[in-house]
Amino acid sequence: MARRSDHTREELKDLILATSWKIAGNDGFEGLTARRIAAEIGYAPGTIYNLFESMDDLYLQINARTLDRLYAILCGAACNDPAKSPAKNMKKMAGLYMEFAQGNRPYWLMLFNHRLPDGRKVQPWYQEKIDRLFDPLENLLKPLFGAKQDKKRKMAARVLWSSVHGLCFLQETGKIALVGDKAPAEAMASYLIDTFLAGVTGDK
Repeated sequence: MARRSDHTREELKDLILATSWKIAGNDGFEGLTARRIAAEIGYAPGTIYNLFESMDDLYLQINARTLDRLYAILCGAACNDPAKSPAKNMKKMAGLYMEFAQGNRPYWLMLFNHRLPDGRKVQPWYQEKIDRLFDPLENLLKPLFGAKQDKKRKMAARVLWSSVHGLCFLQETGKIALVGDKAPAEAMASYLIDTFLAGVTGDK
C-alpha cells in the first residue's frame, strides 16, 4: 500500500481527482464514495478529507471538469459560425449539447443529480463556471435584442437553454416517449428554437 510520503500534496490531489473521474465514468455518481476512491489509490479514506473539505467539494471538482469540457464545445466554431444565421447556430449548439450528454452520460447526469446539503451555498468559482455556460447562447441572441436589453437577452438565453436541456434530459433518462411524440429530441429542439425565435422577433 502506498504511503503519504510517496506523493506530494498536489500529486495526491491530482491522483484522487483522476481516480474519481474514472470511477464516475465507469460506475456513475453512485459509485463515487470515499472508501472506493481510497481503495483504488491505496490510501486510507481519511486522506481524502485531508485534501478536500468534504465529498461534496470533491464532487464539485469533478463537475467543474465536466462544465469546462461542455463550455469548450459550446464556444467552438461549429456552433458559432458568423456565416450562418443565429437559428442555425443555435440548432447546431443544441445538437452538440445532446451529443455531449449522450457521449458523457455519467458525468452529465452527475452534474445535475448532485445537490449540495441544505443551507450550503455554491462557491463563487463554481457559480462562475455555471454562468459562463450561457455566454455562447447569449452571444447568438445579441442580433435579436437591442443594446439596452441585456437583461431580457440573459433571460431569453436561460429560458431557451433550460427548455433544450429538458428535452435532452427526457431523452437521456429514457422518458422522451412520455411526451407522446415519436419525433427525436433533436427535431423537437429544432422546432422549439424556431418557435422561440419567432416569438422573440415578433415582440419587436
